[in-house]
Amino acid sequence: MIKFVDPDRYVSMKATGKLPSPKGVAFSIIKLLQRDDFRVSDLVQLVQSDPAIAGRLLKFANAAAFGRTRPIVSLQRAIVALGAFRVRDLVIGLSVMHSHTSGQCTAFDYAAFWGHSLATGIACQELAHFAQISSEELFTVGLLARVGELAMASLYPDEYAVVLRQAKERNQNLAALEEECFAMDHQQLGATMLAEWGLPEMLIQAAYHHEQPDVAGFRDGSRVQTLTHSLHFARALSEVCMADEESRWSLLPGLLTRAARLGISGDALNDMVDRMVRRWREWGVMLQVRTQEIPPFAEILAASPPTRRVSSPSQEPDGKTPSPRLHVQLVGIPVAELPSLMQQIESLGHQPVLVDSNIEDLKQVLRQPAQIVIADMAMPGLKPAVFCRILRQTAAGKESYALLLASPGSEAHILEAIDAGADDVLVKPVSIQTLRVRLNTATRMLLLREEIQRERRGIMRSTDEFAVAHKRLLQEALTDALTQLPNRRHGLDYLASEWAFAQSNSLPMACLLLDIDHFKQINDTHGHAAGDAVLRQLADLLKRASRVEDLVFRYGGEEFAAVLPNASARAAVQIAERIRTVVEKYTFLWNHQSIPITLSIGVANLSSGDKDSQALIQAADAALYEAKRGGRNRVVVAA
Repeated sequence: MIKFVDPDRYVSMKATGKLPSPKGVAFSIIKLLQRDDFRVSDLVQLVQSDPAIAGRLLKFANAAAFGRTRPIVSLQRAIVALGAFRVRDLVIGLSVMHSHTSGQCTAFDYAAFWGHSLATGIACQELAHFAQISSEELFTVGLLARVGELAMASLYPDEYAVVLRQAKERNQNLAALEEECFAMDHQQLGATMLAEWGLPEMLIQAAYHHEQPDVAGFRDGSRVQTLTHSLHFARALSEVCMADEESRWSLLPGLLTRAARLGISGDALNDMVDRMVRRWREWGVMLQVRTQEIPPFAEILAASPPTRRVSSPSQEPDGKTPSPRLHVQLVGIPVAELPSLMQQIESLGHQPVLVDSNIEDLKQVLRQPAQIVIADMAMPGLKPAVFCRILRQTAAGKESYALLLASPGSEAHILEAIDAGADDVLVKPVSIQTLRVRLNTATRMLLLREEIQRERRGIMRSTDEFAVAHKRLLQEALTDALTQLPNRRHGLDYLASEWAFAQSNSLPMACLLLDIDHFKQINDTHGHAAGDAVLRQLADLLKRASRVEDLVFRYGGEEFAAVLPNASARAAVQIAERIRTVVEKYTFLWNHQSIPITLSIGVANLSSGDKDSQALIQAADAALYEAKRGGRNRVVVAA
C-alpha cells in the first residue's frame, strides 16, 4: 500500500516552484496525452521541436527493436514503435534529469545521483525480460526511482543536508530520519510525483517498495513482485558501478544474492553486467552524466579484496606452519648487490628469478609478474612510481607483492612509490632479518588472498545453485503440474498486468476461454489416465497454435485460457478459429486408440467500459457458455 503525500501539502510544495518537474516539451506531452482525442501527429510535432529529445527517442527505439533488419530512421515510426505513453515516460525522465543537474543542498551529490540513476535505468532495461514489461518503461522507473531524494534536496536544501550527513555518519536509515524531520520520506514524495506525471501504477508501486521489496506484501510470482525485485537488483548493481574498488568488493555478496533471487546465475550475470556497463558509459557520454570505467565483472568477482599497503613490519611466524616456496623476481638490482640478495632469498626458502633491465624483459614482468617482485627504485628506463602503476593495471599484477629497495637519501620518493601501488619500501642496506620479516609478511598476505578467493568461489557456486533452485521452485509454483502450462494463478496475474498496460496505452487485446466438448465422456469411456493424456496433448497443441506473444494457461479442469496482447477483435477471432480447426483435425491418441476432440471457444475483446481484467474473463466465459449452448465446436464472440 502506497502512502502518498497529503494533497494540500503537495499543492503547497508545488507552489514554491522548487519541486523537480518535467519542463518544456515534456510538460506539453503530458498535457497532450491527458486528452482523449490526441493525435500521434501532434505528438510527433512536439518531439520534433526538441532535436535532443528526438535523437534520444530514435536511439531508444532502435535499441528496443531487436531483430529488425533495418534501423528506424523516421521519428514518427519510432514513436509508433515505442507507443505514445512510453514516449511520455521516457521524455519525463530525461527532462527531469537535464533540468536538475545541480542544486543548493551541499551534502547532496547531484552528479553522483544522476550517474547512479542512469546506471539503474540501464540495468533495468537489461532485466526487462525477467520483469515481463517494456524495457523503455523500466528505464524510466529506474531513472526516477530515487526522484524523491532529489525533491527533498530541492525543497529543503539546508535541513536535508543535515539529515544526509547524520544518516551517513551514524549509519541510520534515511527514510526514518526524513520522517522524523519532515513528517514524510522520499519514497512517499517520489510516488506522489510519479503519480502526478501519469506513470503506470505498477511502476509507481515498484519505485515505492524497491528499497525493501520483501515487506511490500506482493503475491509470490506476481508481475509487480518480479518488477520490484528487478528494480531492487538494478539499484544494487548501480551502486557497484559507482563505488570505488574497496567499497565495490564489499557490495558483491548482496548483489549475488539478489541476482540469485531473480534466477540469474554466474555466466548470465557476467554477460549482463558487462553489457549494462558498456551501455551506461555510452549513454553517460551522450547525456553528460558521470560514469566510470570498471573491470569486466568476471575479473571483479575473481579478484582478491583490496588490502592496505604494508608500511610496518609484522611479527615473525611461530614456526609451526612452514612457509611455501615462492618465486621472487628481481628487477633492476645493481650487479654488485645481486649475489648477496639472491643468497638471502634462497636462505629463506624462496626461489630468486633474475630479470634483465632491458625494456622487453620489464614488459614481460609487468604482464606476468611472479608472486613477489623486488625492484630497485633506481632501475634504469622506468621510474618506480610508473613501474608500480603499470604493474597494478593487470589482474596478475594486482595480486603480486611489490617490494621496492631505496638507496639512502631517496626517502622523499618512498611515499610516492607507496601511493603508486608498492606494498613496501626498504632502505638499503637490507639485513637478512628485515628481508625475512617482509617476505614472511608477503607470504601470509598471499596465502590469505588465496583463502579468500577459495571462499569467494565457494560463495559463487552456492549462489549459482541457489539461483537455479529458486528459479525451479518459482517455475513449479506458477506451472500446472499435468500440462506444464502456466497455471491459473500465473495466467490471471499476467492477464491483469496486460489489461492494465493495454488500457493505459490505448492498445487492443483479447482473451479466449476454451473448453473441451464432452470431456466427461472421455474419462467415462477410456479412464482418467486417457483424459490426462488428452489434456497434455492439447496443451502442446495450443502452444504450437498460438502466437509467440500469447500466453496460454490452464484455467481449470478441461478449460484453458489464452491472453492475446495487442490483438484486434478480428485477429482474436482468426486465432480462435485457427485453434478450433487445428484441434478438430488433430489425432489424439491413447493406447493406440484415436480419441476425437473438439473445442468450444469464447472470445472477449478489451472494452473501455471494463472495470478490471476480471470483466474481460467474465465476458469470455459468457461467450463460451453461448458456444456450448449453440451446439459446441464453435467460436462465439462476447457481445
